[in-house]
Amino acid sequence: MKDLLRQPTLTITERLRKSGHYLTTGWRRQLLSLFFILFTLILIARIIIGNWEMLANYTWDIQPEWLLYAIVAFFVDFFLVIWIWHLLVTRLANYNNLYQTVKIYLQANLSRRIPGMVWYIANRAVLYQDVGVSKTQISLLSGLELAFFMISGFVTTLLSVPFWSGLDEVLSPSAQLWASLFMVFLGIILVHPRILQKLWQKTSRSIPAQKLRWWDTAVWLALYIFTWIVGGLVLFSIINFFQPFPVSQLITVIGMWSLSGTISLAGFFTISFVGLREVTLTLLLTQILPLPVTLIISITIRLLWLTGELLTSILSLKL
Repeated sequence: MKDLLRQPTLTITERLRKSGHYLTTGWRRQLLSLFFILFTLILIARIIIGNWEMLANYTWDIQPEWLLYAIVAFFVDFFLVIWIWHLLVTRLANYNNLYQTVKIYLQANLSRRIPGMVWYIANRAVLYQDVGVSKTQISLLSGLELAFFMISGFVTTLLSVPFWSGLDEVLSPSAQLWASLFMVFLGIILVHPRILQKLWQKTSRSIPAQKLRWWDTAVWLALYIFTWIVGGLVLFSIINFFQPFPVSQLITVIGMWSLSGTISLAGFFTISFVGLREVTLTLLLTQILPLPVTLIISITIRLLWLTGELLTSILSLKL
């Protein structure tokens, strides 16, 4: 009894670490993956059932080839994000194993469906710990990934702003240009190698595996901007799946996609809730499409993302 009293009390962090390790080892990892798969299926079913009347009463003008384009663009976007994450882990955590990176990313990805990104980051960190990578490093890299997504999203949005119809009534063309240039400049400053390296040293109490260079951060920022563009192509394809839509509106669609996604990411720090991206996207699309169409598009693109993540997560169980 005295020996038990002498044992130090575990901190909350230590308890979470032990619990996370217990849940993600052996048969429990498979069970946890199946739970997230079931959770995703429930989300898909709720979306369909909750909007069934509107879906049934809509006059369809289906163009099947555009759905194929959307699916191809989705997988390009999805695996491009994984590749960029691999570059970050390789450069900053000195872990260069593409196979394990893909497997861990796919396994952890379904936990993003749980409100609050902290669960996703924690799950990913525990999975990386099993292959010898520090949980602290992975948590910091996840935060860096989020920062790159948000910065690149704002930059992409502002670069598309001059192509938005009706915006001239709010901002003059010169003001739009200066705002875009300022955001690009701010994005470059925020991903400056020295700033990132100092933040890394202060938060992780270690130095990156390799010294950061301008080339590294510039390439990462450009690649994340490209992911927003490809995501916009997915949205543009889904729109054309339901009705013909002019190519002249493509840049506007890309900007709306990046803005809705960035607002959704910002919700992680403020008012995070499931469907924030879809609500924002629906409101933005009403500027160029009828409301019933925008609702169906927002539902469809969410279903596409959920289904794609579900299929890739099932694939990860076979890796």
